[in-house]
Amino acid sequence: MKRNALIIMLLSMLAIGGLNAQQFVSTEVQNKNVILEEYTGKYCTWCPEGQVVANGVAKTNPGRVFLVNIHAGSFSPTTFPNLNTDDGTEMVVSNELYSFPAGYVNRVSEYAVGREQWSMYTMEQLSQAATCNIDGQVVINPQTRQATINVEVYYTSSSEKSSNYLTVMMLQDDIIGDQEGAAANPEQYIDGQYHHNHVLRDVITPTFGEEFSPTTEGTLITKTYNYTIPEVIGSPNGAEAVLENISFVAFVSEYFDGYQTCPVLNVNELPTIIDTNEGVNPKITAVYPSSYTSCRESNILKINVLNAGKQDITSLKFEVDVNGEVSEFSWEGNIPSYRDAVVEYDMTNPVGINNITAKIVEVNSNEFNISKSIEVEMSEWIELDLEAEEETLTIEVAQDKYGHQTKWFVLTSDYTILVSGGPYPMLNDVGTELHVETLTIAKGDCVKFVITDAGGNGINGNNGAGYYRILGSNGDVIVDGNGSFGIEASHIISMKIDDTSIEENVDSFVNAYPNPTEGELKIECRGMSEIVVFMPNGQMREKMSVSGDVYVLNMSGYDSGVYYIKVVSEEGTTLIKSIKL
Repeated sequence: MKRNALIIMLLSMLAIGGLNAQQFVSTEVQNKNVILEEYTGKYCTWCPEGQVVANGVAKTNPGRVFLVNIHAGSFSPTTFPNLNTDDGTEMVVSNELYSFPAGYVNRVSEYAVGREQWSMYTMEQLSQAATCNIDGQVVINPQTRQATINVEVYYTSSSEKSSNYLTVMMLQDDIIGDQEGAAANPEQYIDGQYHHNHVLRDVITPTFGEEFSPTTEGTLITKTYNYTIPEVIGSPNGAEAVLENISFVAFVSEYFDGYQTCPVLNVNELPTIIDTNEGVNPKITAVYPSSYTSCRESNILKINVLNAGKQDITSLKFEVDVNGEVSEFSWEGNIPSYRDAVVEYDMTNPVGINNITAKIVEVNSNEFNISKSIEVEMSEWIELDLEAEEETLTIEVAQDKYGHQTKWFVLTSDYTILVSGGPYPMLNDVGTELHVETLTIAKGDCVKFVITDAGGNGINGNNGAGYYRILGSNGDVIVDGNGSFGIEASHIISMKIDDTSIEENVDSFVNAYPNPTEGELKIECRGMSEIVVFMPNGQMREKMSVSGDVYVLNMSGYDSGVYYIKVVSEEGTTLIKSIKL
């Protein structure tokens, strides 16, 4: 518990009819985000490899996975920079952790698990509906170093427990210091120095969270903390707490199990603003593609813009550089002071490594210059060019002796699990055992098959010659995996829509308006029989049978972005339009 944290307000109320309406948190049903708490240390030789795994999980799930590196225990010395905290030590002792790297993914496992299992647990958590949403804001006064931390929790369904726990952690990036095995993580090992990221620097609440209630559907909880950020953290040999590298994550967990509060119901990073008292002060806090599971070379680039100034932002002009190809686009809207918004851009990102830079060149018609760069790797996909409206796939997994280490999933781009298998029983002897499942996918579907091994050595080695295959309905082998994959292997499969794919058909006989739409889209076409909505990656979002010349499509439940509407007429003509929501 932090002695310099003062709770100045706690309000619990019904969202409808309460005294204060929510300002930051969404009231819509959402899937869970993930917090991955990695226990690590500067003397831990294998910990940089763990950070490579954790960084990969976060990169492929932007805005959904949040990392915390907790330095404590025998692997974490107090030499400069001392990255230990009292909270981290309490967590290590309470959970009886002796082997690093070890991690908790949303604190759903009884014991901390190795890096080989982090991706598996993450996929399972991202596919589940959240009981509550959490969001907020942090404003830091750079002169006094006081942070005002606002947190909101909204329950979209009732928790199984009458009281839950709120935890707020302060993290810091880019602390330069020693690290055993540093070369295993070249992303953070730069010019002979290791850059420690996501380092736990303090827990603002009690270490294992602050209990609160009620936790019933429709409840809004708001909390505000005042916290003074120390100039140096760690004793002895503390490291400077650089304000520009500070961030905050907040999460809700369900109950205390005697060791820690668990499981995590939802988590989010709180947008952090350093109050410089400037009129116009936009920040690009994140740049990422809408999906890494894509069956097209087109994608939506999401640019998160934080208004850290006093003046509302009503217009922005961007330059986007994708592999050296630069294009401009403009945005109009309203981002109030101290709020953020996601700006979307239709881009092309080919298979392979893509270097992307988003730059703001104008704000409210005035010149500006701020940018953020990312590297995005897009995977190849296997395209099934079939005439049928759907295809049944057969998935074969031949486990090795240690079947309890193997799990596999077939996922959509938003991590909905369509079908999964494992873990399987452990065999008495070295060998294999075949498991078979089937899955039907429709035209336009884009799915990802992922197989994981908690042992980190695949399913084809000294424990048996395991393998995995995916076959089409005609028996053709679509995917042939020999089982030698280490921690994880994956394949993306697309069922082609038609010869036009989802390129816009500009046929004048179909009309869809208003475009952009805020929810209701009126579609006009002579003799319609079917309407299908596709997401940009080719995955089908919705399909409906219709009749007549006019149909009103309700898109209010969709996420904002670009969609493709396929209209099929009674004569069999297919027309496709792009729609922005």
